[in-house]
Amino acid sequence: MILTFVAALSVMALRLVLFSMGRPAEGTDFMLVHFLAIVTVVYVADARLLRAEPRSGFPDLMRQGFRQAALYAVLMLGFLWLHYTLVESSLFQERINERVAMAVAEGQPEALVRERMERFFTPFNYATITFFALLAVGAAQTFIIGLLHHKVMRRHVRH
Repeated sequence: MILTFVAALSVMALRLVLFSMGRPAEGTDFMLVHFLAIVTVVYVADARLLRAEPRSGFPDLMRQGFRQAALYAVLMLGFLWLHYTLVESSLFQERINERVAMAVAEGQPEALVRERMERFFTPFNYATITFFALLAVGAAQTFIIGLLHHKVMRRHVRH
């Protein structure tokens, strides 16, 4: 669990450093960093479980790995909501204005488009979408890493 907190704090720090350097992470560009963090925490959690309980089965490995992936996703949900509410608070208004200008240029009514965009582009929606994406990625990686540990790595665990 400590590794999950350290991984999440490292990713948060990286995101803040990039923002302070004037190179904020855009959309899915940062997902590779999340993928790496989730792979790391799931792999290490499963390896520790096998070392502590060599007879752990595949469901135990899945449960342990997904618990860590879910914790990471929850930590990132909170961080992203705070980040886009307090640090990059103008980002969503800029995106809304860009999209409204494009829609008006296409002949759509500004008031209607602005209302739709303001309901969609919010820090909460962005954090929630990212949370569910991280959960899905975490589930897939947990399955793959659980299989790897169950079928292959189990043979190499020191008892």
